[in-house]
Amino acid sequence: MIDIAADFVIRDGEKAGCNIDPNGECSYVQNKYDSGNFIRHFRLRHSELANAKGLLKDYVQPEKKPRFVAKRPIAIDLQLLIEAVAKLVTEHGLPLSCFEWDGFRLLLEPICQAVGCTLNRETIREHLRVISQRVKQILKDEMKDKLICLKVDSASCHNRHILGINVQYTLGEKVVVRTLGMVEVKESQTAAVLKLKILDTLAEYNVPIGNIFSITVDNGANMVAAVKKMRNELQMTLLENLEDVDCTGEQESSRDIPSELYEEFQERINLVRCAVHTLQLAILDVVNKSHAGVKSLTELAKKSKNVKYQTNFDHHGASHPPIWSQTRWGGIFEMVQSFKTQKSFFEQLATQFPELDLTDHWNFVDNYYEAFKPLYICTKKMQAEHVCLPDFYMAWLMAISEVRKLNENPFTPELMNSLTTRLKALRGSRAFKMALFIDPRFNYRGSKFFSPEEKMEIQGFINETWQRIHQLQTPSSASHMPNVSLNSSEHNDDFDEYLTEMYGGSVNMDHELSETRFLQQLQSIDLEPRQNHNYNVWDHWLRRKTTHPELHAVSMIVLATPSNQVSVERAFSALGLVLSNFRTQLAEETLTNILLVKLNKALFPQAISTAYNWKEIELKDRVKRMANE
Repeated sequence: MIDIAADFVIRDGEKAGCNIDPNGECSYVQNKYDSGNFIRHFRLRHSELANAKGLLKDYVQPEKKPRFVAKRPIAIDLQLLIEAVAKLVTEHGLPLSCFEWDGFRLLLEPICQAVGCTLNRETIREHLRVISQRVKQILKDEMKDKLICLKVDSASCHNRHILGINVQYTLGEKVVVRTLGMVEVKESQTAAVLKLKILDTLAEYNVPIGNIFSITVDNGANMVAAVKKMRNELQMTLLENLEDVDCTGEQESSRDIPSELYEEFQERINLVRCAVHTLQLAILDVVNKSHAGVKSLTELAKKSKNVKYQTNFDHHGASHPPIWSQTRWGGIFEMVQSFKTQKSFFEQLATQFPELDLTDHWNFVDNYYEAFKPLYICTKKMQAEHVCLPDFYMAWLMAISEVRKLNENPFTPELMNSLTTRLKALRGSRAFKMALFIDPRFNYRGSKFFSPEEKMEIQGFINETWQRIHQLQTPSSASHMPNVSLNSSEHNDDFDEYLTEMYGGSVNMDHELSETRFLQQLQSIDLEPRQNHNYNVWDHWLRRKTTHPELHAVSMIVLATPSNQVSVERAFSALGLVLSNFRTQLAEETLTNILLVKLNKALFPQAISTAYNWKEIELKDRVKRMANE
C-alpha cells in the first residue's frame, strides 16, 4: 500500500506533494514525507481515484469512540412528560411528526428511557385521544342537569368545512364558555344537516334537547333555519311526552292541546341573533362596499402600497391604510380612520404624487369617521368573551345616543333609522325580554319600558323557566324551597275546616308558602329603584342568592345567555393555526381531539391529572426498576 501511494507523490528533497490527479489543483504538501498521512489524504480527498488505484484495499473505517455523557438527576415522571408533549401539540401547534425529528429524538429518548415509555406519532395520538375523552367527561359533569346556552357558527379552512359549537353556562358564580366540538361537515350545510350535527354533538355529552335554553347564531339563513328545526324537534318531543301522559288517564276536555302549547314549546329554545353581526348589518345598511366613497378610498389605499411611495412613508413614520376585509368587523372604519389620523401626511404626499390626492374625499372621510366612530367603539365593547343581553342593549343605546347628537352629519338620519329598526328586531326573543325585565336599569319603579301586558307575559316566561330549572335539579338539591316537616299543631284539624267553610280559602303548606313568596318577589321586580347605566346587574342578583333563590337561579341562566358568537370566531382562528398549510391532511378524529383540548384550556390541568392512574403506573415502574437492579 505504501509503495502504491509513493507512485502518486512528487518528491522535492524532504518535501512531498500530491500528484494522484495531475489535472487537478490539489495543493496538499508535506514538509517531510509521511506515507501514512498521504494514504489518508488520498482516501479522504480523492476517494474515487484512491479506490481505482487500489488505495482503499483492506481499509477499515475506524470505530467512532462513544461520547461520554454525564448522568444528571432531574425531577420528571411520566405524567409531566405526557403533559409537556400534549401541550406542544395542542397549545403550541407542533405537528405529531416533530417527535420523530432527529433533534427531538436526541432530547426525548433519554427521558423516555428514564420514565419507561415510547413516544412517536401513534402513541401521542392515543394520549391525545385519552385526554380529550377526559375533557368530555368533565364537560358532561359540568352540564349535567343544567339549562345551557349554545353558540353556533361555521367556517371553511383549506376546503374543509367546520361547524363550531360552543356552550355557555354558570359555574359557581361565573359564566364559563366551553367548546363542545369543531365538527367537520362533509355534506351541504343545509338546515337539516346542521340540526343533526348539533344534536349528535349534544348526544355525545348526554345533553337532551330539552336542556337547551338558547342558541345564538348569526343572521345566516341556514343557521336560523337550523334553530327553527331544533325548536320543531323539541316541540314534537314534548308533545309526544304529553300524549303519553294523556293516554294514561281520562282527558278532562276535548281541547286541542297541541295547538295551545305549540308556541310555548317552540319558544323553549330561544333564538338569539349575534349582536355584533347585527350591528355590522346596521352599519352596512347605510354604507357598504358598493358606496362610491368606500370604493375610492379602497383604491387609494391599495395604490399607496406601491414601492415608489415607500420612502415617503418610512421618512415620516406613516403607516399604510389597512385594506378592509368582509370577515373583519369594523374594517372600513379602520381604513377611514387611518386616512383621517394621517391627513396632514397624505396632503403633503399629494403635492409630490397627484395620483394620491384625496381633496375630493376628505369630506366623506370626516363625515364617516364622525358618524361611525360610536358604532366602532360599541363593536369593540361587544367583542368581550361574554356580554350579557342587558349590557349589550345598553352599549347599543349609548351608540344611538352619540349618533343622535350629530345633527349636521349626512349619515345621521339613515343610521338612526337602521340602528333603531335592527335593535327592535333583536328584542323579540323571550330571553331578551326576561334579561331586560330583571335589570333595574331598564325595569324599575315608574319605568315605562314595558307595558302592563308585557310585564304579565314576561313574568310567565320567568315562572316557566324556573319550573324547567326545578325539574332538572337532582333530588339532593331538588329545590331552594325549605323542606320543613309539619308538627302536630301545623296539621289541619276540624276547626281549620270549619274556618274554611265559614270564610273560604285553605291553609297553606310549606311548598305553597315558598311558591307564594316566589310569585310575590317576581311581581315586585319592577318596584326596584332605578340604577345608573354602569350598574352591574350580575352582582345585583348574586347578592340576592339567599333572599330571592328562585329568581337568582333564573337570573343566572338568563344573564348567561350570550349576545354574540365571538368565542366561536376565536375558535376558528385557533383552527387556522392547527389546520395549517403543512397539516391539511390531519385525520378528522385527530383534528377534533387536538381542538377539543386546545379550546378547553381551562380544563386541561384536571384532564391530564385524571387521564391515567398515574400512581399505579409509577408504582409498576418502580417495581420494574428494582427488579432490573
